[in-house]
Amino acid sequence: MATLALLAGGARAAADAGAGADDCDPNGNQQQMNACAARDFRAADAALNIRYGEVMKTLSTQMRTALRNEQRAWLKGRDPACKRASKANEGGSMWPLVFNSCLEKSTRKRTAELDRWKGREQ
Repeated sequence: MATLALLAGGARAAADAGAGADDCDPNGNQQQMNACAARDFRAADAALNIRYGEVMKTLSTQMRTALRNEQRAWLKGRDPACKRASKANEGGSMWPLVFNSCLEKSTRKRTAELDRWKGREQ
């Protein structure tokens, strides 16, 4: 799990850039909306890490290795995919909102996908 935390660190740094969660107001100015998006991504990331740990406990040794490899590959692809998805907003004040929203959506989707691994023997 420590490896996953390290891999996700780059995304967290980008998520935190510019504003803190304390500044969140979904109906506020752009900086406040960006803060909400960063907060929402952090919550999704925390939920993913919890689910990952829960699922890993249900797996055989062989399946843990397979899930770990799949998870690492997913993490390596998530951030570049969201960077591509938010490229049109790059350099603008809206970029953190678009990027973090993409990270959140992708992370929540992946969290749901982890359930298919529960209790797998092979």
